[in-house]
Amino acid sequence: MSDIKTTRVLLTMAARTATVASAKFIDRAQQFCRLYVNVTVASGTGGLTVQLRGYDPVSLEPGNTPAGAFLNGGGTAITATGVYVIELLMTAGSIVGGVHDSVARMLPCTWDVNVGVGDASSYTYSISCEVFPG
Repeated sequence: MSDIKTTRVLLTMAARTATVASAKFIDRAQQFCRLYVNVTVASGTGGLTVQLRGYDPVSLEPGNTPAGAFLNGGGTAITATGVYVIELLMTAGSIVGGVHDSVARMLPCTWDVNVGVGDASSYTYSISCEVFPG
């Protein structure tokens, strides 16, 4: 089991107008995740909804059923510039400061990040993360 905190770049800084997903990651030992969403240009309309998705080990399909079986709710849509934090921890933390969403969930073995958009306006952003053991 790895006892080292690991950092990754999930989506590099770029202007985007459509829904996009990061690459899939496999973390067998890491249990928790902290995402950093860095928005440098925001239209102020539509907004971004950032969600962590777990994948079913049999079908390899993401948990995005019509009922919304994402690992986090995505919080309210991000419509302004800034750095936003989304956490999957042992216990949900307070939504204060730069913390945009915090839920009590463990990181699944196979996961990715899906960024939904509210309309076709342009947002420039990057997403990075820290994953760490329990």
